Amino acid sequence: MVKSSNKLILKARRKKRIRRVIWIFVILIIAGIVFVTKSNFFVIKKVAILGNPIMSGEDIKKKTENLIGQNLFFINKSNILNEAKKNPYIDSVEISKVYPKQVNIKIAEKQGVYCTEKDGQYYVFSNKGVLLEKTNNIENRNLINIKGINLSDGELGQEIVDNDRILSFLEVFKKIVDINPTNYNIESIDLSDLMNIRVYIGDIEGRIGNDENIPNKMNKLLHIIESPEIGIKSGYVDVGFDGSPIYYSK
Repeated sequence: MVKSSNKLILKARRKKRIRRVIWIFVILIIAGIVFVTKSNFFVIKKVAILGNPIMSGEDIKKKTENLIGQNLFFINKSNILNEAKKNPYIDSVEISKVYPKQVNIKIAEKQGVYCTEKDGQYYVFSNKGVLLEKTNNIENRNLINIKGINLSDGELGQEIVDNDRILSFLEVFKKIVDINPTNYNIESIDLSDLMNIRVYIGDIEGRIGNDENIPNKMNKLLHIIESPEIGIKSGYVDVGFDGSPIYYSK
């Protein structure tokens, strides 16, 4: 009888301890929830825009100002992404929380490389033919003016170049621009005839023929323009055929 009674007492004590642990655990969870939701400890004090977004940085900054004062745990990342991607220059967005009081928004931008005049404005677009901006002024923008192409109707953020050969050319040429070894800016390209493409660098006309083997042709063209021995400042350089280029200096 004594042993049986002791077992019952021990069992009752064990249940009591378990209930106590459960209640403590529940109280801690409730306290944690109250702390997270009501405390100022997780209130956002700073939104950092990363990635050096030149064209969209100010816009994204304005669109995320409302995050200041919100609880870090309850921000809606989908809303932030949707708002950010309304800007046509946005290529990708990464959002991260830095506890306890900061949100980092890392932006990667599309690059405006080309422009074309249409309806009295300049249409600025990327190497993939995506319309990024309509503007009246492109001064000091270092954009390449594309002549002789027809742009399709489209809103900001949509493709406005629907010719596959021209799109391919634009993508290839963007890589050439990125590694341009000279100090000469490529000002414009005439694509009205894809069998007789012309590139204008200052007062020099580069005749590169068709849209095949563009990197090799441009390498020859830029090499001649840069050469102090040739010293061409005005005229034309014809690299649109196999063999040695022909050039004429005015």
